[in-house]
Amino acid sequence: MTIEHLLNAYIDTNIVLITAAVIWFGSKKLFARSALRTAYHVQLHLLYGLVAMVALSPLFVAGIEAFQRMGVLSTYSGLHFSDFLVSQYLDGNIALAPTDFERLLVWRNEVVHEIASLSGWLGYTVLGGLIGGFCIIVVRNARDTLYLVNMIRNSFVLRRIGRVDIRFTHETRVPFSTRGLFRHYVVLPTDLLAQQNDVRIAVSHEIQHVRQHDLTWEIALELIRPFFFWNPAFAYCKRDVERLRELACDQHVLSRKTHPVLDYCECLLRVCRTSLTGDRTNQIITPSVPFVQIDRRMNASHSGSFLKQRIVSLLDGQTVRRQGGVGTAIIILSLVLTLFAAIAVKPTNDWSYDRLMLSTIVNLERLNTRSVLP
Repeated sequence: MTIEHLLNAYIDTNIVLITAAVIWFGSKKLFARSALRTAYHVQLHLLYGLVAMVALSPLFVAGIEAFQRMGVLSTYSGLHFSDFLVSQYLDGNIALAPTDFERLLVWRNEVVHEIASLSGWLGYTVLGGLIGGFCIIVVRNARDTLYLVNMIRNSFVLRRIGRVDIRFTHETRVPFSTRGLFRHYVVLPTDLLAQQNDVRIAVSHEIQHVRQHDLTWEIALELIRPFFFWNPAFAYCKRDVERLRELACDQHVLSRKTHPVLDYCECLLRVCRTSLTGDRTNQIITPSVPFVQIDRRMNASHSGSFLKQRIVSLLDGQTVRRQGGVGTAIIILSLVLTLFAAIAVKPTNDWSYDRLMLSTIVNLERLNTRSVLP
């Protein structure tokens, strides 16, 4: 496999990610107009599924190509976007000269070849930017992970529940959860131990994250972040994942009726107020899932407006609704559309009937141009 093949696969995956973000945006609108508008766990599972489809799309495409080489599937699927453009052009729906349209079709291949071959400034700039950005994100994640490991190592065990360690430390002001290879950790700030009710609420919340497998997903998202650091679609999906998992977790914890809603909301506000005082370097770092915090960066997931949304959602008494046929239909439709997108964006060099017709038209135009020239 050449650098050109890898670069094409990378571009395809990013296009699929953008498509998945658009599909998710449409799905959110459908959920908002249905009885599942407060079924945050269903929406979270859909978003997790879309992200997984994007990450696995290169394997799906590679599997389809392998079946095509073995003769199990036809080499002409008719699902490629470029084939659709060719058919629309032959039907007269695209007003371009034949040579201009052909140049448009091969434009991506030419750019990818120039970048992969490093034949000009474009190749050095793009590859240098991608490799540089990838390395910066990897180093940052490694630094944060090392800091998190040292924090847990220096913390003290309060209690063990199965594979979950409940620990406390003075190095953080916000309760959070994370995981290792075999154990999960709920880490509490030392100041919180004076409020036994807040300890119970925070522990219940973070253990629910463990049950929802949010910690595993958080680590997976941070592992793929370096590949999509420049793509705004990833930041959009990551922000919604962080918000939905908190809303879903709040719903599940309160559905057990073990904590009064008012106590839960007051706990959120107290912890948030405490996190905003003192040394701001004690903010939670990735990969972990915090109980609550305020991030003042633009378009941050843990913002003041989102904390207000959590409080309002809790006080309104929004309950977890059954998934039903509507939720299942939206999830299946969204995942199928993402799979089709993974197939459609891949460039093809197959000579279908439409492409042969286009090639004939282009050659006739070139012959005509030569015949009229003096």
